[in-house]
Amino acid sequence: MLLANLMLALAWTALQGALTLPNLLVGYGLGYLVLQLLRRGGVLPAHYVGKLGTAIGLFGYLIYELILANVRLSVDVIRPKQSMRPAVVRVPLDVSSDGEILMLVALLNLTPGSIAIDVSEDRKTMYLHVLHAESTEQIRDEVKNGFERRVLRLFASGREVATHD
Repeated sequence: MLLANLMLALAWTALQGALTLPNLLVGYGLGYLVLQLLRRGGVLPAHYVGKLGTAIGLFGYLIYELILANVRLSVDVIRPKQSMRPAVVRVPLDVSSDGEILMLVALLNLTPGSIAIDVSEDRKTMYLHVLHAESTEQIRDEVKNGFERRVLRLFASGREVATHD
């Protein structure tokens, strides 16, 4: 449904003739209202309403991580002595569908200082290259309790999302 809402926002923007942030926001709002009317009429599932807050939370977390990673890399470049500790970390995955894995990999690859190298054939393990690895456990914990937990929550349909301590 999020994709449908985004498509409606883009359609609205195209009808307005200019790709601007205000047009996208108005289009998204109008698309959301249209989808709500369809949901109330029994055409759409009810869980879409709750997903919007989860998607906004994931987006906010992404922005936070982007700022944090960029500051860390900037400080590392400015310092005469670099503090990089590159490593390849094996991360067990709780995400299982192609969409969940794709979103997790995309979010990690967007964040400076980390890149997903590979996902095992059984889709139970991801190999992640990071520039600042204090410990492999810390990296696993950051991925599991950071992006993966939020991706699971976004894609969840009635299943419980566990936190990894």
